[in-house]
Amino acid sequence: ALATEFSVSEKPEGFKLVVGAANQGDVPAHDVQFEVIVDDKPLLGPVVNKLKVDEKTSVEFSLADVFGIPGRYPVVIRTNYKDDNGYRFTALTVGFYDHQSTVMPAVSISGHAIRMPVDGKGRMSFVLRNDGQAAQEIELELFTPDELSVSGERSVIDIGPQQEQTLEYEVENYSALANSRYQVSLLGQYEDNGKRVGVAGAAVVRVTDNVKAAAKPVWIWILMGGLLPGVIVFLRLKKQWI
Repeated sequence: ALATEFSVSEKPEGFKLVVGAANQGDVPAHDVQFEVIVDDKPLLGPVVNKLKVDEKTSVEFSLADVFGIPGRYPVVIRTNYKDDNGYRFTALTVGFYDHQSTVMPAVSISGHAIRMPVDGKGRMSFVLRNDGQAAQEIELELFTPDELSVSGERSVIDIGPQQEQTLEYEVENYSALANSRYQVSLLGQYEDNGKRVGVAGAAVVRVTDNVKAAAKPVWIWILMGGLLPGVIVFLRLKKQWI
């Protein structure tokens, strides 16, 4: 698995974003590449052919005309890589950078973990809560690793003060492996008192084997439950005959 981190610094020539990843798995990672989104601006790093176990890599990006007003800006990073068999993986990271001001969001997002069959779909939900004293118009976007697909990932909602809303998304397996876990993040952005405010909530999708196979033992127990009374009666009659 790859662990990703980032930092933003202001230099005389402008803002610099440094994104790094460390291979914390037990096999090498191949064709490692960062896809970054800062304030809806996409950035693409070079490809690192091979990242050995415990080896690190980093890329520096220049950020121009990104931070227009003070606030809490989201940084979305997809770290793409392949294993020895050429199978593609994506590590998703969502963080924030405070520009000129530290912001305490009044809005929060929380997600709920789900289990999804490897050959099917699943529904996941996020709870959006506004603990502030003012209504907010929030732009929402759901980010998933490339192994999963989702419909309706962008939306805009209004939420009143001291209110909460539940949002549901249908997630479908694209190339996820059975018995694996993938993180999904719902990102929200709004403006409050002249500041940009970013918030996010994460949820884990656990991809399991076919649920039909998992359900088979239940039918066995039901069948045994139906046969057991007959077996008991038969044994009692047999005892009387003896």
